[in-house]
Amino acid sequence: MAPVPNGVYAITRPYEQLITLLEPKDLAVLLSPTGEPGQQEWQLEGLDDGTVQIRNLRHETFLTYDDEPNINEMIMGSTEPRKWSLRQAAEPFGFHVVVPGGPIDGVELALDLSLLRIFPPRLALRPLDVNDQRQAWTFEFHE
Repeated sequence: MAPVPNGVYAITRPYEQLITLLEPKDLAVLLSPTGEPGQQEWQLEGLDDGTVQIRNLRHETFLTYDDEPNINEMIMGSTEPRKWSLRQAAEPFGFHVVVPGGPIDGVELALDLSLLRIFPPRLALRPLDVNDQRQAWTFEFHE
């Protein structure tokens, strides 16, 4: 069972930055609240194997990466579901969103900011660092 109950969430970082999907199959970005219904709301569904799927409420597409997981692989929306593992971070209500079945090339990969320094910030798979609280995400429940 997933550590976060099934439901609709905003997935956030400090300073009210939320995972955002502007178009159905676009790259996922980190933005302040847009005011557009569903762009920043995600349906979390726990699966029997303890992983989760994360689906955008507005576009009905899943948070994923292209093909095989690799370091710096960009995160996007897709009609194909993708499994993720949630790992409790040191902060309450904080979780690392990790590619299950790792390590890959000697490291576990987690959802994080891309190294590209452009606006809006893109999301990518980065090596998991459980000691880096900036890599943790907060799931804020939406009714």
